[in-house]
Amino acid sequence: MKALAQEVFEKFSSKLKPLNVIVRELIGDMQLTRLEAESSDIIITTPEKWDVVTRKGGDGSLSQTCGLLIIDEVYLLADERGAVIESVVARLHRL
Repeated sequence: MKALAQEVFEKFSSKLKPLNVIVRELIGDMQLTRLEAESSDIIITTPEKWDVVTRKGGDGSLSQTCGLLIIDEVYLLADERGAVIESVVARLHRL
């Protein structure tokens, strides 16, 4: 998934740069500061990383400020990693 996220990040960054859209990557052991997250128009991440950074919740968390979540390869719900995707969707649905 990390390789796919990196590929999507590179593609989005290059195509959206002329439009001044700020794309950031949040995968693996990477961290974004609050300012970086808030100034981002698009954050590319993996389901596992999104699960970790949105667990705490609360006002101002990424899950509270996210306007749109796109999950690529949702067919992975039937895979061993499907539980993570399902929990992420359920958590966002409760907000």
